[in-house]
Amino acid sequence: MKRKLDSNFGRAIGAVLGVFAAGTTLGGALSAGGPALGGLAVAALAQTDDRSQADEAEGPYTVVHAGTIITNAGKEIRNGVIIIADGKIRGVGKGLEYPKNSKIIHAEELVVMPGMINPASRFGLDGYARSELRAHLLVADEYFPRSGDYDELIETGYTALGLFPGGSGIPGRAMVVRTGGPPEKRTLLSPGYVRIAGDGKVLRDSLRRAEAEIEKAEKARKDFDEKQKAESGKATSQPASGPTSHAASQPASQPAFQPPPIEPALQPLVDLLQGKEGLAAMIDAPDPTTYVRSEELLKEHDVSRVYRLFNRVATEFHRVVESLGEAHARVVVFPYLNWISNSWERVHLVKMLSEAGCEISVTPVVDSLEAHGEVRLRLAALVADGWSREEALKSVTLHPAKALGLEKRLGSVEKGKDADLVFLDGDPLDPFSRVRKIMISGEIVRTIEKGIR
Repeated sequence: MKRKLDSNFGRAIGAVLGVFAAGTTLGGALSAGGPALGGLAVAALAQTDDRSQADEAEGPYTVVHAGTIITNAGKEIRNGVIIIADGKIRGVGKGLEYPKNSKIIHAEELVVMPGMINPASRFGLDGYARSELRAHLLVADEYFPRSGDYDELIETGYTALGLFPGGSGIPGRAMVVRTGGPPEKRTLLSPGYVRIAGDGKVLRDSLRRAEAEIEKAEKARKDFDEKQKAESGKATSQPASGPTSHAASQPASQPAFQPPPIEPALQPLVDLLQGKEGLAAMIDAPDPTTYVRSEELLKEHDVSRVYRLFNRVATEFHRVVESLGEAHARVVVFPYLNWISNSWERVHLVKMLSEAGCEISVTPVVDSLEAHGEVRLRLAALVADGWSREEALKSVTLHPAKALGLEKRLGSVEKGKDADLVFLDGDPLDPFSRVRKIMISGEIVRTIEKGIR
């Protein structure tokens, strides 16, 4: 089913198609844009079938021979090699040595990049929603994937989703899942970030209650320490009497401090306020006012947070770009070319946020299969209008991995990271390119033959 695209996107894609149809690199066609796309020629559809089994000796290592590797960790590598073992990348570069019995994947005509990541999705979940403070509830409790749920989604290049709890207030904690591979390797992180759905009253009241819990625990600890100190002093001050006095003066084992119980719904907020490692909040900001109010409530707390900006086609978020940039905020945005609300003035909000110092993650404009497949086209339009190509590619790989707390595993092609890779028959921002293979944890889980899609 076709959707009517916003006019900015349609015009920009027309320009991008014209660039590639003329055989010109996208970067070369920009007057103020990022680097060139590398001069990749656009073939109709490159043949990507695997070579014969005789070339694929079984062994503990898998070796990918790629035409181009987009690493997100430095320069792109032409005619490079990726060495994989136990689902992890063991080496990336040119002319690397590897065991003779390695399994070879021939991708000399393909571009290999990290798997794409959507950090904020409800794809495949039912419409269950919560309200008020429910921070202790988990998306994992409503995640029951059925066979085939993500079969088409993975073909768009998305290998991981950050699934968030539905509803308003503080409805619970997210999880991160793979879109393919064996079931036992699907869950990457659970529980994940705490979702705060833009309700200022619920956030304010919940923060006050969490602060009260922290104060209660600190007071209990102080009282405990003072009591232990007093009892210790009383024991050592008793006079010696008789032959058993020496044994009696030996200090008894100290009881361990037991903090007072915390209401389960408040525990994640207590952890956020205390800076628990790896825990972050993702805060919905449907408008600039919500962002400003959230920052006002959190200004006294060093809470790790990501803002999910609802920058629809008409937007007012240009008013808070400076504030977001000064904070070097991590933001999740829709890949729109925007208009300022109630005007005919165009604004490239994504580029403005990026250049101001924000770390940009992009999510599809709606949570549908079609919209996921459209993201690379929309990124191409943003780059054609001046955004950095490098930042655009990171916005669907490395930056969402950071937003989810998984940058040590996902988002770039580097030694030690998970071998979750996408193979394309052209540059990712070429409107004519198609996903041809998907690798999850070092195994090819999907091959899309020539002539399909």
